[in-house]
Amino acid sequence: MALAAGACTGKSSSTPAGPTTCTVSAGAASTTAFGPEGGQGTVPVTAAAGCAWTATSNSSFISVTGQGAQTGNGTVQFTVAANATTADRTGTMTVAGASITVTQRAVVTPPPTLAAPTAQSPSGGQTITSSRPTLVVSNAASTGNVGTITYRFEISDQPEFPVDAARTFTQDGIAQGSGTTSGIVNRDLGPGGLWFWRARATDGTITSPYSNVETFRTASPCSYTLSTTSVSAAARGGTQAVTVTTTAGCAWTATTNASFITITSGASGTDSGTVSFAVAASSLGTIRTGTLTIAGQTVTVTQAGIPLFVGFRLIDPGRGPEPRTECQIRSLTSTPTTCQLESTSFPLGTNGIVSYAWTVSYTYPSDKSLFQVGTNPNFAFTDMCGQTGSTDSGFEVFLSVTLTVTDTEGNSVTVRSDTPEQPLLKLRAYTCGI
Repeated sequence: MALAAGACTGKSSSTPAGPTTCTVSAGAASTTAFGPEGGQGTVPVTAAAGCAWTATSNSSFISVTGQGAQTGNGTVQFTVAANATTADRTGTMTVAGASITVTQRAVVTPPPTLAAPTAQSPSGGQTITSSRPTLVVSNAASTGNVGTITYRFEISDQPEFPVDAARTFTQDGIAQGSGTTSGIVNRDLGPGGLWFWRARATDGTITSPYSNVETFRTASPCSYTLSTTSVSAAARGGTQAVTVTTTAGCAWTATTNASFITITSGASGTDSGTVSFAVAASSLGTIRTGTLTIAGQTVTVTQAGIPLFVGFRLIDPGRGPEPRTECQIRSLTSTPTTCQLESTSFPLGTNGIVSYAWTVSYTYPSDKSLFQVGTNPNFAFTDMCGQTGSTDSGFEVFLSVTLTVTDTEGNSVTVRSDTPEQPLLKLRAYTCGI
């Protein structure tokens, strides 16, 4: 603790007094060591009445409250700002002539980390032809100051990766590549097997978790013959089957590649067998195709479209028999206006049409939904001019129309307005008398 001397003077009514010596001293600070978050402290000052002293900061990260000349006893409050750097720092302040040193610790740098890499290829049980495939991972993400990163690849015929040199083998020290890292299997893999693999990264000090486990198959020496690779299906759908012929002990799988084809039995097998699958009914007027993969071969399914053409048109009887995209709701009186929808549908084969289901909706002056189901191919509806929203120039109302046609074979096709097959339709509501 340092002492500072000041001078003060006094006067008497009779005899002048000589100079009086002021003693000023700074006490011990409440604290001078701070963490990286900073904080506050105080320094007491002892001084006789009238004796002056000052307190000032000599460092940018230390601020002193009430800097400037003070007199008599007092307390100096100071604040240390947070330290966002990675280096410790020291500063000073001068209180009543005494230099006070403040120290502050740096921000603690978190330790470096390595995340798990991501297994990329081969994956998903795909079949490979090489007996020594190349395994590829996306590089492990890292934080902080990591060293040189290398990878360990593990391959096993068991998903648990047992510690058994006959079942699991490894490759260490594979240098990290740019974005991805590749490792070539260093031994021949047996044919026709399912293999599991994973990888992890290390810099010699930090080791990441293992990646996700991926799988691949080595090519089998087995050969397979299918009863057909092309199947035709009716529009109404149904069940089909393909026979797989192979030698004893040869395994195979069957998968569908189309949403309308579902395998019902024989998704996998060993030796010869049969794959059964269902083809869903089509609602399309055109042919569609899909595929299955059976024993590594592609089977194409071609399904006929529904033998129906379905469409409709809008007629405004008040303006003539021609098809239009707009029906005008108008009248010189309060007589309702009729709008007519006519089906243009027809069968494409020996089938016949047995049902027309109409749905019409629009908003004038409120939401309206109209329905008609039966054998009538046409649908007429009426509305009044002059309702809320109508104008002299005609208030435009969007008309939503749906038509579903069913034939004698149970096939159904639905079309809607404002689609590639049908135009956008409208109503136009006028005030009456226009």
